[in-house]
Amino acid sequence: MAADRRDEVDRIRSEWAEHHPKLDTATIDVVGRILRTAAIVTKRGDALLAEFGLTRGEFDILAALRRQDLPQSPGSLRTVALASGPAITKRLRSLESRLLVQRSPNPIDGRGALIALSGQGIALTDEVFPRMLGLERDLLAGIPSERAPHVVDALRLVLASVESRG
Repeated sequence: MAADRRDEVDRIRSEWAEHHPKLDTATIDVVGRILRTAAIVTKRGDALLAEFGLTRGEFDILAALRRQDLPQSPGSLRTVALASGPAITKRLRSLESRLLVQRSPNPIDGRGALIALSGQGIALTDEVFPRMLGLERDLLAGIPSERAPHVVDALRLVLASVESRG
């Protein structure tokens, strides 16, 4: 690896090699970069969402509802947003209080509710999502277009490996 191509993860791995030379730290090359990338992307994305008064969790719900044609149950949103029931409830209350989502009785299960975007929720999501894509495009601008498919394939392989091991 060329000296000008070294990054923070290389430095961390080198430090571990100095202190524990017998340890195989090769996983840091992949996992360290994934975690560092995720932290940077999350920080920048959260800052963008804050401009609109949203948290990441709230935006995940708005985006999930926008992708669907029909209102969703809180349970289905929990699956999509990878969050606990109480976390979804808190987010839905916040979004509902700001008139971004509407709650209606579930006609199939009278005890449950269905959640749909309000007109304001649709408009906000349609304003925020392109901005988020623009931010992501900007963050990834350093990846040459001919290498992007290889990056996607490698990340897909990593994700499949991690998901298969729970």
